[in-house]
Amino acid sequence: MENQEVVLSVDAIQEPEQIKFNMSLKNQSERAVEFQFSTGQKFELVVYDSEHKERYRYSKDKMFTQAFQNLTLEPGETYDFSDVWKEVPEPGTYEVKVTFKGRAEHLKQVQAVQQFEVK
Repeated sequence: MENQEVVLSVDAIQEPEQIKFNMSLKNQSERAVEFQFSTGQKFELVVYDSEHKERYRYSKDKMFTQAFQNLTLEPGETYDFSDVWKEVPEPGTYEVKVTFKGRAEHLKQVQAVQQFEVK
């Protein structure tokens, strides 16, 4: 199975006091895909500024349970999730990188990278 069969997207939305990240994982294949997690963390999200300096990390200062979990995406099914960066940085171009932490057989780790503007 190739990675284009499961696609991760991220959309950054600037709000008055924060940046909201809406993410979506879509199974575009013709068969179910089962993801396995070894902790309660489903994803990692990191924001970099134009000098590639890390400005925000979802997992920083968080603790996750050590619990095995599964998530099955049927053909055409989408798993939506989100995160909020409770800060609006100075205007400029930023890059958000999302890594889905679930592992699936015959599938490389699923990632998305998106640039966004803060006004």
